[in-house]
Amino acid sequence: MIDNSPTLSFLILGSDSQVGAAMVQLLKSRSIPYVALRCEHCWQEDALRAFLAEHRKVQFVLNALFEQPEESAQPDFKQWYSLAQRLQVETHANKQVLLLLSSAQVFSGGSARPYLETDQPDAGLPYGDAMAAIEQSVLKAGQQSIVVRVGWLFSDQPEHFLACLVDAAVQQEKLSFSGKLSGNPTDSNAVAKVFLAIAEQVDCGVEEPALWGIYHYADSDACTMHTFAKAVITVVKSMTEVRVESILESDSPDMVDAVLQPENYELSCRKILSTFGIKQRPWRRSVQEVLTGLLDEPLS
Repeated sequence: MIDNSPTLSFLILGSDSQVGAAMVQLLKSRSIPYVALRCEHCWQEDALRAFLAEHRKVQFVLNALFEQPEESAQPDFKQWYSLAQRLQVETHANKQVLLLLSSAQVFSGGSARPYLETDQPDAGLPYGDAMAAIEQSVLKAGQQSIVVRVGWLFSDQPEHFLACLVDAAVQQEKLSFSGKLSGNPTDSNAVAKVFLAIAEQVDCGVEEPALWGIYHYADSDACTMHTFAKAVITVVKSMTEVRVESILESDSPDMVDAVLQPENYELSCRKILSTFGIKQRPWRRSVQEVLTGLLDEPLS
């Protein structure tokens, strides 16, 4: 058994988000101390302030609250920014290390190459603009903080994309997905492991190179949404009965994920490799593991 550091401990804000839930399971499996707060309680100012005050000696605070919302959600991004600032002030005062989950969606998708950490955010859409503002608020504070932008998240949580895709494959004969929207499908479990690996190195007192700032992590093998959906449904077919027969590549304006011009959200992950030695994991390797967990639950 690996001996854990006596100082390595976590507050997880958003323990029911995809990355937050994955982090809880990972820390539990490693017997690393943590305290978790669900998303709904984080939005209650008094409850959050009391929680942070009670656990001000915990070393790392993972803010996993700001995952990309579902299509039907209408979040208050001003409230997001206000909450992020409050967290930044509290964790800075407590001399805690703040780990912030961010997204490739801070970019517009107009780049012909993978995005670098030094590229300027230019989303032009509410979620991406909100995340870019939150990032800058954290970084300008001058505290010990690390921002990790990630690719398209997938997990076995029933309300998210992968579960919706499985349900659609079971219930419908034809499905269509964008062939112009490309990026890095990324397992939320892999992101949790990235945050833990970063924290372990910070905990060891590594000072060179300087660790604070923005990093990209995404599973390897960038692809279109159509390619990802086809790969997922191929695995689903090997595990359960489905109705779907045709998986079309389409970009008609009436599609939910319609993209009329090519958009590329691929992330370059060289900085996180050179700084922390963290390598990308192929998303195809994770899909079957995640689907196994998902299909253990009854399909709707």
